[in-house]
Amino acid sequence: MRDKFPIAFFWHMHQPMYKDLVTGKYALPWVRLHATYSYMDMAAILYDFPDIKCTFNLTPSLIWQLLDVSSEGTIDDTYLELSSKQASELTDNDKCFLLKNFFSCDPNNAISSFKKYAELFSKREGSLKEQDLLIKSRKFTVAEFRDLQVLFNLAWCGFTLKKKIP
Repeated sequence: MRDKFPIAFFWHMHQPMYKDLVTGKYALPWVRLHATYSYMDMAAILYDFPDIKCTFNLTPSLIWQLLDVSSEGTIDDTYLELSSKQASELTDNDKCFLLKNFFSCDPNNAISSFKKYAELFSKREGSLKEQDLLIKSRKFTVAEFRDLQVLFNLAWCGFTLKKKIP
C-alpha cells in the first residue's frame, strides 16, 4: 500500500495593467487573447479531473481587465480594431503594424498549425524596421492581409474553444 500525500495545485494568473486609465486604450491585447487561450483551457482541464482540487489566484488587475474585455461594450484595443477593419481599407501604417505584431505567438505551435499562417510568416521574414515593413507590405495582397487578421486571432484560440466551436 502506498502512502498518500497531498498535492496542492495553485495557479497564479496575472497580467499587468495594459489599459491606460487616462485614455482608456489598451496598449497590448494579452488579456483578451489569453482569455480565449490559456485561462479558458486551464479551467476546462478540471472538468476532465473532477476529483482534483485546484486554487486559482487571479490578481485584481487581471480580473478588472477580464471584466472590461468581456463587457457588452467595445474595448479600445488597436489589435482588435485592426482585426475588424476591412483589409481593403488598411493604411500603410496599419499594414506595417499587422506585419510587425500579428505574428506575436508561438511559431512552432500556433503559426505552424495553419498552413497559410506559416506561409505568411515566411513571406514576412527578415527585418522589422518600419521602412522594411513598408516595402514588404506592398508584396502582400488584400486577401493575405485579411488572412493575417483572421489567423492571428484564431491562433490564440485554445483547445477548449476550438473543441466548442470548431
